[in-house]
Amino acid sequence: MKGTAKPADKRKVNRRGIAIEEAYQKIKKMIYLNQLAPGQKIIYNDLGKRLNISVTPVIQALNRLEASGFVTYTPNKGYFVGEITVQEAMQLYEAREALEIYIVPKVIENLNPKNLQEIKEAFGRHRTEQNNILGRRLILLDAQFHLKIVGFSGNEVICKMLQEIFEKLYLKYRPEYLHQDRVKEIAQEHRMVLEALQRRDVEGAVATIRSHIISGRARVIDSLISQQESAFPLSESA
Repeated sequence: MKGTAKPADKRKVNRRGIAIEEAYQKIKKMIYLNQLAPGQKIIYNDLGKRLNISVTPVIQALNRLEASGFVTYTPNKGYFVGEITVQEAMQLYEAREALEIYIVPKVIENLNPKNLQEIKEAFGRHRTEQNNILGRRLILLDAQFHLKIVGFSGNEVICKMLQEIFEKLYLKYRPEYLHQDRVKEIAQEHRMVLEALQRRDVEGAVATIRSHIISGRARVIDSLISQQESAFPLSESA
């Protein structure tokens, strides 16, 4: 019968899909580990050798990553690891603020001793690491604290949206821009969020989370503007 795929053809398609997904996840992990840094050119032949994956699924995985905004493609130049822009950062933080604030009442409604303990543990992991490391891992521990809270809202759609927002914010942001003074501020702000949740204080939690997000946004935007100014310094007037 015409149009019916043979079992062998289906297996071939499945293997191809698995190879693309494997390449996609491995490349994303390299970005996560800063083995591929924001702005870095991606040589897909070399990448295929490093991952022990053929070039075709690597290219298809890069196409997926481009569609997701994690890499960019420039004609005649190739693929580059995505770098966050000031405009994108502003829009992502606006979306993040709207969503995180919206779900606070539902989170507090659903809080019980077990999931409150899980939030405390996420807070503790970030606090423990803040004096030991700077970089991508610490940034992602920050995200995990927030996503742990969001997860108790019970709204899977918002959880997924916020996870994508955090990935775009933190995988495309250069970890070397994170300074120790901001790390200390983040830890203190996290503690205030946790305390408001423990009190089941909706207004206090909303105010603290909003202030925390605004502070983070200001630091990120300032660092991006400083980067632009250093890359393209204004020439002195004649």
